[in-house]
Amino acid sequence: MEQNDFYIGWMARAPGNVALFIRQYLRLLIPLLLLLGLGLAGLQKKASTGNFEYGQPTRITGVFHMHPTPYLRIFDGVDIGRAPLFQLIPLVGYGKSGAEGILHDLEQKTQTSFEGRLVTLSGTLIYNDGKTILQIGEDDSTLRSIKMPTDFDSKNIQPVDLGSATVTGEIADPKCFFGVMKPGEGKPHRDCAIRCILGGIPPIMVVRNAKGEASYLLLVGPHGEHMNTAVQNFVAEPVTVRGRRVQIDDWIILYADDTTAIRRNNYLSEHYGKSIASCDASCAK
Repeated sequence: MEQNDFYIGWMARAPGNVALFIRQYLRLLIPLLLLLGLGLAGLQKKASTGNFEYGQPTRITGVFHMHPTPYLRIFDGVDIGRAPLFQLIPLVGYGKSGAEGILHDLEQKTQTSFEGRLVTLSGTLIYNDGKTILQIGEDDSTLRSIKMPTDFDSKNIQPVDLGSATVTGEIADPKCFFGVMKPGEGKPHRDCAIRCILGGIPPIMVVRNAKGEASYLLLVGPHGEHMNTAVQNFVAEPVTVRGRRVQIDDWIILYADDTTAIRRNNYLSEHYGKSIASCDASCAK
């Protein structure tokens, strides 16, 4: 190196050879950093597209049913054969609580059973991927009206028995999964999901087919009883559940054979067996 090539950082200009070396180095380094950044960004899990309309109360009118979980059944248009379609809107409470306690209090206050009645409730919508949930509060503005349903509104529910199956996926709480939290699934959300489920929010099974398309099953006991306590040690982990599947309108209910029907997947089945987020073709509609 020539004497004038010696460079100290506080000098105003770098010698020609040093400047040339740095420019050549940066021409190589900057594209590599850009490619690295794009690659890392592509590997990141996409944020949930769920929505929680916080601060925007909405009124929903539908026929109320308490089992297997509290929900409103609303008219949702007609199919290509002009047959009416209905949608189930499961109800959850404010914070990490279910809606059953709130609804029982409202029934006692009005001295009226809501079962099978046309009920209008005010709450906050939570929705994602074709599923909608209504969060209701404990104040007097929650219950807007109670009426006897018309013949159309009270059209008999016709559950469709899809048979027994072994379903593999992840247990999650629907309130956070469908929009309140991002992420609302997986290990980062496990502690929160457990508290939500133990607070009375019904657990769901999230399953995916080979294309990565998700379907959702409401998880209950063999006779429709709550499974909240039984699933607390399996939340946000790859599990397999044996049970009977019944479709009611746009939801599939998974009646687990018993509390021992839930099995945690081991490493080999997770990585070398069936996909941990898949089920056979018959389990997801």
